[in-house]
Amino acid sequence: MSRTGLVALLLLVASILACEQAGDLIPGQGSATPESTVGTDPTPIVVTPDLQTGSDTATPTPSIPDHELARSVVQIRAVDTANGLERTTRDGSGVIVDSEAGLILTAYSIVRPYLSTGAPAYTTIAIGVNDGNGGAPRLEYEARLVALDELLGLAVLRVTSEYGGDALPSDGLVFPAADRGDASIVEPGNALRLFGHPGLSGSSAESQTLTVTEGKVTGRRGEPDHAGTTRLKLDVQLPYGTTGGPAFNRGGSVVGILVPEHYNVGAPVTQLRPINVAEALIASARALPEGVPFIAPLHAQEPPGGFEAPIPTDQIWVSEPYFAENTTNTAGQLDLFDYERGFVSGTQELYFEYVVQGAQTGAMVEERWYLNDVLQDALSSDYAWDRSTFAFVADKISVAGAALPDGRWRLEVWVNGTLRADATAVVGVDLDPPVMFNPVFGSLAGASGQSLSGPTAAASQILLFFDYTGMDITGGVRWLIQRDGELMYQSPEMRWPGDAHGRFWIGFSTPDGVGAGRWTFQVLVDGAQTLESAWDVF
Repeated sequence: MSRTGLVALLLLVASILACEQAGDLIPGQGSATPESTVGTDPTPIVVTPDLQTGSDTATPTPSIPDHELARSVVQIRAVDTANGLERTTRDGSGVIVDSEAGLILTAYSIVRPYLSTGAPAYTTIAIGVNDGNGGAPRLEYEARLVALDELLGLAVLRVTSEYGGDALPSDGLVFPAADRGDASIVEPGNALRLFGHPGLSGSSAESQTLTVTEGKVTGRRGEPDHAGTTRLKLDVQLPYGTTGGPAFNRGGSVVGILVPEHYNVGAPVTQLRPINVAEALIASARALPEGVPFIAPLHAQEPPGGFEAPIPTDQIWVSEPYFAENTTNTAGQLDLFDYERGFVSGTQELYFEYVVQGAQTGAMVEERWYLNDVLQDALSSDYAWDRSTFAFVADKISVAGAALPDGRWRLEVWVNGTLRADATAVVGVDLDPPVMFNPVFGSLAGASGQSLSGPTAAASQILLFFDYTGMDITGGVRWLIQRDGELMYQSPEMRWPGDAHGRFWIGFSTPDGVGAGRWTFQVLVDGAQTLESAWDVF
């Protein structure tokens, strides 16, 4: 059924539905959010005379010129030398936020220290700096991860040595930190200067000159379990290497960090994390004593469609759908706010949004709606993709003259016959408590979330695999890992990174080998222990 033909055919469809309540449901009349467009061409940073330009307010203020801002922007490379060869596994950009402490703010997707198997992803984080004269960055420093927020996709690095391992000079970094502004006053229509490197993939070393692109904010986004705006949409599509780079306002203050919807060397960067949401992260990095190791939580990266969905062989990716009860309309596009996964009984409208990345013109997109696992044909739709290879989609469902029926509303997004993403909104019902079962220990994970090998003392990680249900709405999850009764790791409290039900794994990693002993894993959901399992490792 096409999206445009749904209303006309509603009565015919309703007459053959087995589910009585579906006959009263009608599709929303929202439209797809206009896709990002390519903005002004990126400009290499070169020394230019100081300029006087307008700020984001009505009062003109001196603007720091591009070549001065460039000194606080860095290139970040995750380098693997485990096999005797130096290989960059991921690369992007970052910005210095504290030169005295050597802190760099960037995107976590660049420096996530684990592969999808659970094994280490790299051995060194190399930092390339820019001197503002238009040349390619030169590798000057090494850094380590000292703070992260997985929900926001942000990370803070601390420079630890010169590149190659020599000690830092006593005066620390010679490059300045960027001034941090207030992103809460940034409005749609404001122009920003977006800094970043194009990316090493498919490029020569000479092409890595830092560039600046002028773009405008087009809207706001958020996500469940986090108040307020957590993303700003842009009218430009930037190369993947700008991931983690800063956005400066007219006055020369950082107001955001560039983040992709899904890190991929062939996908554009089109959004910002407001700098305000990173302040607590920067403070926690400052508070971590030098020499104290920071261990990132090791867990599965479940695809948006879940491990049970077929593994796509193409480059099409769809984000997890998000839900909200309210929207604003900015320049003809829907911006959701007050993102939630649980809604009260009597909710009148349910807005949803998702992102499609990598779909070609003519690809068949299906939105399948289920109420308590019963397919709702009157709400489900299919249409041929006619937008760019990256676009936001937003719409709503509602009931004619009544509130939405209570229950579990699940949206599945299919592209070319393959389930790409799904998510559930819970309206007015109580849920059974979370259950985790079928624990299995291992050392490496497969693409479908299963254990590939048993745990060994010499392995650099130990993983616990399990099935789970009832994780539709959770306030937070954390896990504790012990060896022979000694606490080895305690994860931060974090939003559940998996689906409502399915298969998942968590773990602990150390470069020296996990060692023999009795390993015990405890998982706590909303403060209550949900799973405990132990295994003797030899």
